[in-house]
Parts: sequence; structure tokens; C-alpha cells
Amino acid sequence: MPAPTHDLERSTLDVASSLELTGLAIKQCAERLRTSSSGFKSALLLLTRAADKPGSKIVFTGVGKSYQIGKKLAATFTSIGTLATCIHSTEALHGDMGVLTPGDCILALSYSGATEEVLRMTEHVRNSHGCERNRVYVVGMGRSKDSPLGRMCDAWIDSAVDSELSDSVSAPTCSSSLMMAIGDALAVLLMNRRQFGPEDFVRNHPGGHLGRSVGRESPQQKPLSTIPFSK
Repeated sequence: MPAPTHDLERSTLDVASSLELTGLAIKQCAERLRTSSSGFKSALLLLTRAADKPGSKIVFTGVGKSYQIGKKLAATFTSIGTLATCIHSTEALHGDMGVLTPGDCILALSYSGATEEVLRMTEHVRNSHGCERNRVYVVGMGRSKDSPLGRMCDAWIDSAVDSELSDSVSAPTCSSSLMMAIGDALAVLLMNRRQFGPEDFVRNHPGGHLGRSVGRESPQQKPLSTIPFSK
């Protein structure tokens, strides 16, 4: 049976309220960055170093929903000019670690900072890629730098939220949305630093309506370049 009209109205308001809570979590994170950004700047330095070094890449990793977020972010990074990939932390422990090369930077996603497989992968990276010649840095993203993962990482991105959307079930909602938003913002930052424009996007995205529409607007192509951070 169709839901009563008053139920539909209440449900619509509930969804609107949830969207406001998610937006508030993103806004609060932005305010933290503006007032206390030293940790984020350390993470940004490592990520840009990997993005700018020829042959190096950013490697997302996680388990569960964090892995799914990493897959989406790796696709976004790659499509707009920054080489990236995503490996499941469990699969990394069974051979996928071979994708890592010196100069890479891992972005480990774990809101709790206590995901066993992510911790084991990070520990292995520190042991096998810790010397300068083979160095692979690890940036973590999650709730607390004081978590087990945070203490193992070279730098940390704070993605803490006050609460999830549900009080009764702590399913990742606000926290996963914030993690995605931070990743997207990083992707656009790196895109702008490389002066990656519409012509470059067409090279990476020739198919579909989006590629065709951008291609019509950008008939010429230009080489990529990187804008270094000022000393």
C-alpha cells in the first residue's frame, strides 16, 4: 500500500535533516583546517611529492566501505591528472603489495584507525619500504591521530565527525561522506597544480557524454606541467 501522505512529508524532512548534518560535518572539518592545519600540510607535502615524481603514484587502501571510497577516489585522481590506484588491504597482504614502487605514497583509509588488515599492511610497508632508497610513505585518514594507525603513519588527515546519521546504528555515513569530500578536494587541488585543463581531461575521458561535451569545447591540447609549492 502507498505510504500515507503525512509519512512521506515526514520522511522528506528527515532526509533533508540528514543532508544538513552531513554538510555540517564537512563545514566543521573545513573550519578545523583553517585554524589548525600543520598535520594536514605534512600529509599534503607527501601526497604532492608522490604526485609530482615521474613514475610514482598515490595508492589508496582500506577495507569494507573505506576500500570502496578508495576505489572511487583513485578513479577520480587518475581521470583528472594524478596517477593513482587502490588496493584492498587484505589483498595487499597476499601479493598486491607488489604494486608499490619507491616514491609512492599510500593513503590509508580507516575511520577507527584500528582496522587489523590496514594496520598489518602499514606495518609491512614500514618494515620493507622504510629505508630511503625504497621509501614508500603512508598518510592515514580517519578519526584520530592517536589511533593505532595514526601512530604508525608518516602524516595524518583528520576526518573526525561528531556523530553519524543514526544514533542507534553507527554505520559510516557522515564519516564516509567527509572522507570522500576530502579526497575529492585533494584531487582537484592536484589537478589545478598540474594545470590540468579540459583538453587534458578529454585525453583521459574520450568516451561518454561527458568526454564528448568537453571535447567540443576544447579542440586544442596542451602539455601538462606542475606548479611547485613555494619554499
